[in-house]
Amino acid sequence: MRYSALFFVLGWLVSMAGAQSCVETSVPQAAPTSVRAELEQMSPTERENALISVEFESSDKGALLLGREVEQLWNGGLYDEALAQLGDLETRVGHVAIGNSWRKPVPTIETGLWGRDVRIGNRDSLTELSLAHHESSGHLFAALRHASSYPHFSVYMSTDGGATWNETFVWSGSPPTSLDAAVLSNHLYTTYNSPGEHAQQVRLRRFLCSSGEADGFPNGVGWVAPCTLDVGDTMREVSLVSNQGNNRLYIVALASDGSVLFSWDDANAVSWTKLPTGITSGASSGLDATGDQSSDTTYLFCSYYDTSDTLRIYGWGSGGFEQRFSLVAGRGTPTSISAYWGTVICAHEDETSSPHRVGHAVSHDSGNTWTTGILGDTGIAADAPAVTESDGRGFAAVYRSSAPATELLFCQRTYSGSWSDPVSIADHAPSSNRPEIAYLGQGVYGTAYLSDTGPAVHAAYFDRSDWVYGVAEQQRTEAASRTPLATIVRRVLLLPGLGTRSGLSDNPVMSRAELLDIAGREVMELRPGANDVRALAPGIYFIRDKRQGTGDVGRTQKVVVTR
Repeated sequence: MRYSALFFVLGWLVSMAGAQSCVETSVPQAAPTSVRAELEQMSPTERENALISVEFESSDKGALLLGREVEQLWNGGLYDEALAQLGDLETRVGHVAIGNSWRKPVPTIETGLWGRDVRIGNRDSLTELSLAHHESSGHLFAALRHASSYPHFSVYMSTDGGATWNETFVWSGSPPTSLDAAVLSNHLYTTYNSPGEHAQQVRLRRFLCSSGEADGFPNGVGWVAPCTLDVGDTMREVSLVSNQGNNRLYIVALASDGSVLFSWDDANAVSWTKLPTGITSGASSGLDATGDQSSDTTYLFCSYYDTSDTLRIYGWGSGGFEQRFSLVAGRGTPTSISAYWGTVICAHEDETSSPHRVGHAVSHDSGNTWTTGILGDTGIAADAPAVTESDGRGFAAVYRSSAPATELLFCQRTYSGSWSDPVSIADHAPSSNRPEIAYLGQGVYGTAYLSDTGPAVHAAYFDRSDWVYGVAEQQRTEAASRTPLATIVRRVLLLPGLGTRSGLSDNPVMSRAELLDIAGREVMELRPGANDVRALAPGIYFIRDKRQGTGDVGRTQKVVVTR
């Protein structure tokens, strides 16, 4: 009985150390690389706020116990002792990664103004971002990959529709080459690689959607390795997909040998199944993937560019992985793909034309037949597209345009309609990194992007389509005690439908709206939908709703027209 108890306790300590793998392999350890610098440089307040977990790969039970001791010492307030033991652990096992879940989330200091870009976090020099939406709570999440300095990625949460953001978690190890995030059930999942700790592993962590704090897996560990590459390969890019329809997570990874790997599991995410894709070489860049939660024939689509400058789209369903579409598109960088109920849209960079453009391919029958088109003006250079399907309403896209100024443009369309005129959605010049776009419900889209220049270089920002178009009923406040600020409009002022009916009467009570200048003079009559205000001088205006035939004057809404 004593030996049984001893083995039980030892096994529990091993699992809590968070050092595990789907496939046990012998990996030569590199010279120790310290992540202590980040912990050492923390202020006393930051140390008290940090709840750490140690992440490394080893079959050495003594090292696993030492990792657990480092966690206990730090989280118990014995910081110097923890740092000393961490040094011993690095000497023993080589590279060690540290996950830090803030006890109290760190707020973004620079919040922005109503209708303008909202800063995500306080960090800059970012290289990649992922945006995820938890539908039942409305919470938004962003995962940001950093440059080579510590930390290497961070997780942020917004509980007010993107108006404010808090950093909940940071991770430091060796710089990942790619990361992605997705929501399934009540968890946010992030996938990444840690090449210095284990070059062949694709790793996964998860967080509570209610609070954004790190959460362990059902088997008691803090991270898992859903996919292990062949020895000699490394991960170039990764895409994490959730399928709410069958309660599954999918991971698609592009390896350095040009192969594409695929693994899936349910929401427990501890018993992953690796399936062959048939793509064993040739994949080059631009990987993206999406689930089709309402389809019973194709569960996942992925897109990428290959070494022959061809865009390729694959679907995975009952027949396995099959190519559904290919198009010569040049050597692009990102692709973006989204699907719902058999309708699929893929946006890509088209480098076969001059100037370079952003193209798209659409299928309404699970990828069997396709139509293609161009986003934006064919005479203006465009790149870095992101696209989303909006749960049966249609599509929306964002992309970067280079003329006359560098802008992030937003447009949308119904399934059978044409694309709306592009609208500038960002106040800062976007970088060439792929932005993110997500459908938030009720006709509203959220987008996140990295800036190209100051005031913060390669910082992350968030915008909503209703902030840009203007006259939506949503109000953004910087604090609950403050009065909502005016809506800011650029180029297009969007009004919701104004026509209504009174009860069951055949007599419609039609509404009309007028735009007044600051002196109360009418400068234009507004109609439901998009109203072009580019001819107006920048300044303060007021929208007044008047019901025809009743003499009633509706409430007045203040707007600010800007360039």
